[in-house]
Amino acid sequence: MLLRNSVGEHAKNWPDDVELVQMLLKKIGVYCGKVDGDCGLKTKTAILDFQRTVMEKPDGRVDPAGYTWTTLSHPSVKPVVLTPSTTKGEWSGDSSQWTQEKKLASLDSDLRPKVEKILKALADASFQPKIFFGWRSVQVQLELFKKGNTKVKFSFHNAQKLDGTPNAYAADIVDKRWAWGPEAEKNGFWKALGKSAKDQNLVWGGDWKGFTDVAHVQNKQNSELKAVKTESGL
Repeated sequence: MLLRNSVGEHAKNWPDDVELVQMLLKKIGVYCGKVDGDCGLKTKTAILDFQRTVMEKPDGRVDPAGYTWTTLSHPSVKPVVLTPSTTKGEWSGDSSQWTQEKKLASLDSDLRPKVEKILKALADASFQPKIFFGWRSVQVQLELFKKGNTKVKFSFHNAQKLDGTPNAYAADIVDKRWAWGPEAEKNGFWKALGKSAKDQNLVWGGDWKGFTDVAHVQNKQNSELKAVKTESGL
């Protein structure tokens, strides 16, 4: 096996090289996507997940003759079992301040591509969409509850895997120019968001009668909230 150039974050990402890395990551169980030569979010996350098991300072890159490549391509490399210690630390801090890529990564794998399509549709319509919240902690949820900004103490935003890593079934999307200000409605952003959400067969909070939440989209029905809380181990 020969890696010709770098793969991952800020790398060359030649398709043949990416396919090779994807194949090896898939073999040891840290990559579950397609072997397609596209170094997207799943591939970059898998590289980081593997690096956390073999090095102190992951950089998200696989370089020819580098330590990550040497370790990953070694015939004796064993399947990786991800644990809270190898993943959870990446998800600390104020999740509203995470990068857009990290917010996307915090979403449930079925919701993520739908949110990406919503963002593209809104951008194509000359809006400036961004995810304000993907995943958020239960502590933040309780603070919002106390302020009257939500009616529930646990929401689909708080969903997580049993190892503590985010698995949000909801996202809050705003236009970066207006957020929740009156200009958003005046310029048709909420209407466009609602349409895009429904095009992806998602639930839009703007349709709710008891508590309207115009920025909110989710891929679960409200009746499933209790089950998701149990699933999350909370």
